[in-house]
Amino acid sequence: MTETTMQVLHTINAVDGFNPAEFTRNLPNEDGGTSLYLDVKYRLLWFRLHRPQGKISSEIVSVTEKSAIVTCRLYADRSDPADQYLAQSSAQRFATDDKYGDRYLEIAETAAIGRVLAAAGYGTQFCGATDMLSGVIADAPIDSMNSEDDVPPDDSGSLVVHQTRTQPKQAEVQQPTPIPKAEPKASNPMTLEDYLNSMTLEEAKNVKVDCGYNTGKTLGEVAMRKPSDLDWYVQKYNGRNLALKAAAILLVSAASEKAG
Repeated sequence: MTETTMQVLHTINAVDGFNPAEFTRNLPNEDGGTSLYLDVKYRLLWFRLHRPQGKISSEIVSVTEKSAIVTCRLYADRSDPADQYLAQSSAQRFATDDKYGDRYLEIAETAAIGRVLAAAGYGTQFCGATDMLSGVIADAPIDSMNSEDDVPPDDSGSLVVHQTRTQPKQAEVQQPTPIPKAEPKASNPMTLEDYLNSMTLEEAKNVKVDCGYNTGKTLGEVAMRKPSDLDWYVQKYNGRNLALKAAAILLVSAASEKAG
């Protein structure tokens, strides 16, 4: 991407005194590189600053014991008609046995909000592969989003309205959720972004290492004993324990912010 293009991108939804690039962080890619990522909470903050009269409307399209689908619409003004929205996005999450797997409805809403904001230009510049529909659907990641990255409640001083509504029960009866033949698909594991958008720093400290010489220790203990080991989990760990990698990313990021 050329420098000229980058300069133009920075003018999208520009707000005086607010530079979203200052709130981005580097997340590791599967190819070993890194991508800039803007947590959903900062996308939401950006939208509030840019459109204080705006509205985010969330609709629970479907929720069962196994999965949840949420659709979000973004409006420039809270008084705009329902069909005059800036962007619309949906997200689906499945219940799993993983940690935070029982919060699939909350995480689905976070993912939908993050995507609709990005679709309207609030974070499009900082959406890497984790935001795309690929083999692993991720995000949201509303940082995006962790108790730190979950969508925060609307400030009383802000006119941005965040509405959540469910479909009428009659609609659910008319369109029952089909039972898939391949049942394992209903238990897709949580993605790295899901963990980042659900895990608090305290929970990150309590994640236990399940491989290598730190096996059995919590990341909080590892951070106290040998902080440099956290960098290894962030940059080089490629195991299946995404909770471990996400926890390390959160702890390293928090340490960097304090140092800065």
